[in-house]
Amino acid sequence: MFLPEQVNECSEEKSLGILQYIQTYIYQSEKIKTKAISQHFGISENYLGRYFKKHTNETMQQYILNYKLKLVENRLLHSEMRISEIVAELGFTDESHLNKLFKKYRGCSPTNFRKNNAV
Repeated sequence: MFLPEQVNECSEEKSLGILQYIQTYIYQSEKIKTKAISQHFGISENYLGRYFKKHTNETMQQYILNYKLKLVENRLLHSEMRISEIVAELGFTDESHLNKLFKKYRGCSPTNFRKNNAV
């Protein structure tokens, strides 16, 4: 498959740039939407989705969710933050939304994760 020159010339650099952008703006939900990211990098939303999947082996939404869940784990293990504070900080809809996602991808609730991994 042929890639446009503007992206092909610095493929690895652009991939890292997109990942760094997401990590920088992970707390600002509006800035990590596909439309905002594609505008920032000057590429279409469709192309961004295909490009991201090709270079990371996961969709951008999967990457963002996994990154957020890693941040949740970090907060649970290394802070006294309440679940509601973590929900607000990372832009989850509400506590039940975080609980559902955390159970699905980590196998237990955030509360149980904190208890089971207490130092």
